[in-house]
Amino acid sequence: MAAFTRKEQEAFARRLSERRGALISEIIQSGDPDNAESLRNKYEDLDPHDDRAVGDWARDIGLAQFERETAELRAVEAALKRVAEGSFGECVDCGEPIARARLEANPSAERCIACQERAETRAGGVRTAL
Repeated sequence: MAAFTRKEQEAFARRLSERRGALISEIIQSGDPDNAESLRNKYEDLDPHDDRAVGDWARDIGLAQFERETAELRAVEAALKRVAEGSFGECVDCGEPIARARLEANPSAERCIACQERAETRAGGVRTAL
């Protein structure tokens, strides 16, 4: 069992719930065509006369952003489930406690540092949700 009091777990649950709400809003907003326009305006290094290249770039950036946000939403939902089950703060791989500092930085972390590094190595060096 993780070394967190019920009050601490509730505080993490509140942070996770707030992040969940923000992610849902961001995902809904990312479906807004005005989002592509704001992405276009952020980068001046693209040729402003090449509408197709700019449009393709904005669409690709929007899709990548959507994928990141939905992956983070899944991680947040899983962390909230672990809070409800009483296993929040335990590594899903080895069962050891996840460092408090790690959870403070990323409350949805599901692995301790050592297991996360092994998971990333198995995935070919691609970073997964921390």
